[in-house]
Order: sequence, then structure tokens, then C-alpha cells
Amino acid sequence: MKNLGIKTLFFLFMTVLAGIFIDRYFFDRKISNFGATMFRNQASYLFSGLESSGFFFSGFVGFGNIVLENDALRKENMGFLSRLADYEDIKKENEFLRKALNISPRFNNKIVYANIYRFQLGPDGYDVLLNKGTENGIADGDVIITEEGVLVGRIEKAYVDFARALVVSDTDFSVTANVLNSDTAGIARGALDQGLYFDLIVQSDLIKEGDVIVSSGMDMIPPALIVGTVDYVETKDTDLFKKVKIKPAMDKVKIGRVLIIKN
Repeated sequence: MKNLGIKTLFFLFMTVLAGIFIDRYFFDRKISNFGATMFRNQASYLFSGLESSGFFFSGFVGFGNIVLENDALRKENMGFLSRLADYEDIKKENEFLRKALNISPRFNNKIVYANIYRFQLGPDGYDVLLNKGTENGIADGDVIITEEGVLVGRIEKAYVDFARALVVSDTDFSVTANVLNSDTAGIARGALDQGLYFDLIVQSDLIKEGDVIVSSGMDMIPPALIVGTVDYVETKDTDLFKKVKIKPAMDKVKIGRVLIIKN
């Protein structure tokens, strides 16, 4: 497009020069003043057109430069945002690892770092996938926790480069647990959107809303992991057991970094 504009301008310029040349050497000045004047007017018009065209093409080229500059700025801005996102990810990872250092010695450093990249509730339970598998030493039954020591669940099935997890709210999940700083103990079992039920709590057991429930270590799950907090207690003298519901502490853990304790 730019080359076409230059060729047009050159053609107009050569036409004007040819007109001036004809006017000077071939027109009879005595009998063609009117024609010469008209031709000069036409030449003037052509010069004006040439100048206007020059401004037009100059403006067009300038507009093209602005478009290119805006595109360059957009790419530069995207690069800046990418570096910022990378910085934020490194910052979060460092914070995660710093907190995890307090957890690792409890389990003889048998810890694998992983990420939950799928967390979805379906009609049959939660569909949770992690980005680590058997090639990273992960095996069925390994326990999943957060860097703060919150119980997330366990590995249901480990594959080569990923694993499927069973979280604490799944109906197939259960863990022996007790009230923190209390002898009240029972079995916490998943109840999907209801959180967990705390079974085998007799009417004489001391328990109230807000109590913290932790794993007791009486099964394959390590002790002192935070399961959740009590958010409902129903007491009936006619029943042998209390009805207790637990709000999972991992409720806010959907997509993110976790620790896997290898058995």
C-alpha cells in the first residue's frame, strides 16, 4: 500500500513537470494566454492535490506507526504481567515451603509436594486429581494434608504421573478422631455437602459447637491432623448417641498445593 502511494505521487509530479514544459516551449503566448492560464490553474490544482495527497499518505503512514507502537506496548504489557504472575507464584511457593518445614520432621521427612488441579463435586462424590503419581513415590493410601497440618484426604488410586484423591467429605472416607484436649473420641465420616458426621459420641461425652476435631492416630492416618470444627450438636435423652456434624477444615482447599505423607 505504501509503495502504491509513492508511485501515484511520482506520476502526478511528472505530469505537472510535463505540463510546464509544454506550456513554455509549445504554446503561442499571444493566442493561448487563456489556455496557458487555464493550464497553469490546472497545474496549480495538481500541485495542491499533490500536496494534499502527501499529507494524506503521511497521515496514513503515521496511523500505521501508531498501530505498530500500540501492538508493541500491548506485547510489552503482557510480558510484564507474565513476569508479575511468575513472581507471585514463586512467592506463594516459598511461603508454602516455609510452612511445610514445620510439618516434615513429624513424618520423618516422608513428604512429597503436589498440586490439586481438579476438584469437582459430582453425583457420586468428589472428583479430585493431583499432579503426582507412582513415578514420584506416591502409593494408594498415602495421606494428603496442607502445609498447616489440615487433613485433606488420602490417595484412592495412584497412576504413573497423577493420582485420584478421596477427600474427607467423601462418603467412603472415615478417620478415627477426638476433640482437641479432650477424651471425647469417635469416628468422623464424610457426608458430602454436609461435611462430616462424628459418630459414636454418647450422650455423656462432652462436646460443643466450635470444638476442634483432630485425628487420633488409631488407624492408618497419623495423629494430630486437623479434621475440622464442630458446627452442630443434637442431644436427645432417648438416643444412645449424640448427632454431631463437623465442618471440614479443608473446606477452603480446592485448587492448590498440598503435602502427601508417604506410608
